[in-house]
Amino acid sequence: MTRPIIQAWADRQGRVWMDTGKLHVKTHEVIIELLNGEAKGSLSWVNSQFGPLEQLGVQKSQDAPPLNG
Repeated sequence: MTRPIIQAWADRQGRVWMDTGKLHVKTHEVIIELLNGEAKGSLSWVNSQFGPLEQLGVQKSQDAPPLNG
């Protein structure tokens, strides 16, 4: 069984940007958002403003217990 992987990117300052699951209306490009929600934009815009971006992947661990118990 494969675990879901969420696309993520790190910018030049080491901040993490996550895929929002949405596409830009005109360009159909992936929209990504800073993990703390402070900024959001298309992948190419974020890369031009905060890049170069390094692509990461976030994967749920089956071994980790839930935080609430």
